[in-house]
Amino acid sequence: MGETSALWFLRFVLIVTSVLVFALAADLGKDGVLFVFWRRTLLVFFVGGIALALLCTATFMSRVPLTGDTAKRVALQRVPKFLLHLGRLNLLGFSLCAAALFFIYLGPFGETFKSLPARFLVLWVASLGAAIFLCAWRDDVTPRWLERTLFSLILFSFLYQIAASLPALSLSPFSLGWSESTRYYHASLLLSQKFYDQSLTPFYQDLTRYILEAVPLLLPHPSLFSARLWETTLKFIMPALAVVLVLRRIAVPRALQLSLLLWGTLFLLQGPVYFYLLFCAIPILAFYDSQRRPALSIIALIIASIWAGLSRVNWIPVPPMLAIALYLLEKPIAQKNIFRYLAPPALYTFIGIGAAYLARQWYLDISQISPAMFNMAFHSDMLWYRLFPSALNAWGILPSALVLSAPLVILAVQHLRQRNAHWHPIRLLGLGSILLVMFIGGIIVSAKIGGGSNLHNLDGFLTLALPIGLYILTNRFVPDAEAGAPSQTWSPLKVTLTVLAVSVFTVSVGYPALPSSDRHEDDLAALQKLVNETLANGGEVLFISQRQLLTFDLIHGVPLIPIYDNIDLMEFAMTNYRPSIDQFHADMAAQRYALIIAPIPPGQLQDTDDAFGEENNAWAKRVSIPMLREYKILMTFESGDFVVLIPDS
Repeated sequence: MGETSALWFLRFVLIVTSVLVFALAADLGKDGVLFVFWRRTLLVFFVGGIALALLCTATFMSRVPLTGDTAKRVALQRVPKFLLHLGRLNLLGFSLCAAALFFIYLGPFGETFKSLPARFLVLWVASLGAAIFLCAWRDDVTPRWLERTLFSLILFSFLYQIAASLPALSLSPFSLGWSESTRYYHASLLLSQKFYDQSLTPFYQDLTRYILEAVPLLLPHPSLFSARLWETTLKFIMPALAVVLVLRRIAVPRALQLSLLLWGTLFLLQGPVYFYLLFCAIPILAFYDSQRRPALSIIALIIASIWAGLSRVNWIPVPPMLAIALYLLEKPIAQKNIFRYLAPPALYTFIGIGAAYLARQWYLDISQISPAMFNMAFHSDMLWYRLFPSALNAWGILPSALVLSAPLVILAVQHLRQRNAHWHPIRLLGLGSILLVMFIGGIIVSAKIGGGSNLHNLDGFLTLALPIGLYILTNRFVPDAEAGAPSQTWSPLKVTLTVLAVSVFTVSVGYPALPSSDRHEDDLAALQKLVNETLANGGEVLFISQRQLLTFDLIHGVPLIPIYDNIDLMEFAMTNYRPSIDQFHADMAAQRYALIIAPIPPGQLQDTDDAFGEENNAWAKRVSIPMLREYKILMTFESGDFVVLIPDS
């Protein structure tokens, strides 16, 4: 990274801090409290005044020259001497900054700092404090304030991401979200004879996810907690492994490895790029070498493409595109015939798409579902407004994608321009086209109903942008002609923006919290009693939701009815797939089931001012309302967000 003066760093700190404090003041003053509640009004103006003072100080320092001892003191030319004398004890100070950070988040004052500006301000201040201890520990002759601060910010952001994932380790037997525990049920279908004494077909989406999720189900005594722990572990291990493989290919200096590992892992987590999809990239990152191991490269491509075909249709192009990107990055055209040079990318495309297509056709066959339902992703409604700020995503999918990726892209482009080298236009056009196609494809999929509220549909773009960007920034993009010594510096400002973008997204996704230890034993006992009474009277019990209770034997003695789980019904509802919807309506009208466990019905129809309004309405119109015409609510379990229904007769 290029050199920065201590004064530049100090002004930068003042500006960033003032922006965060201004954001905090705006957050405190929202919802019409100004001039209505005077204590809150005074607090808003006080906080805003601090922000203004910080900004004025930064402006003053940039316009008024400082000289002599004053400049040395203000510019932080040296670390405080008393800290230098502490030596390795500065690592304890660094650790205390991290401990204080999470005491604020997880301790009794957590609610006070729950707003996004407040929690990012806490993260920022803790990173600044930690940077001082790092500089003192390293005994820098000229303190590298910016580098130490950015490292602390990346590390604390990573720890924040881990802490924000702790609620997923809840001991609650009930689903932690709409589909959380249904995923474990779908994984158990691969072992259906063991769990349900039935031979059942796998779910028709994301087979590769359920292959991985089935691993803890192989234990002698599988539990819901072990499944949650395994999934949470994979969430961090898989992106970290992908980044490690990229770093191994580019051979970065040891001093940069940890920083890039943390940053790259966070970059992939911001989609998030789902852990099972990264298996489409990992074989290629690990084994692709077109010059020394062409056969192994093709085998890796085939394995990755088969995995993609069993995963998601929008991931089918990722393995061949990644192989092509590595080829373009590592192999110059030199004096070769252009058609001969492009032959391997054409071969990768043919082999990759072909292997993925055959795997997908095999998956369709074993799923035993109609092609129309299997390929429903091509027929979903488009909700273009979701690309922009809405109730679903305050920033909007498109602005969020640009904020996250633009700093890396701009930094890479600038680095290419600074480097005294030449690349054939075909190579530059190929890399740019790969990123553009994956970006546009991800944006289109994000606009579909059921596309989610985050950037997970840009997973392919993020997975490809990471190695391409790092290859360029570390001078591993082999030129066709090198005119001089390659540039070794990165723009400090753009590097800072790249780190800040990932950190802001990390903090905005969730809030750290301790996992719930409530096992809801009373609720489980009440549900078991209802189930036992129904079965004793010869009735059938349908679990639309909460099927993990059957998978892990938390509710005993209930024969599984495979049809109509909540994800299945939601897919039918969103696509208005009439064969399945009509059959469901007929079964409801006939009051086929004596007891139904279902999600709490939506209270009313919603519009675009509500998050997931279209999904809510599809469920209400095609599932809840037809069901409630024939059934009534017997009991509501708020702890699990579900109801128990019985025939209304």
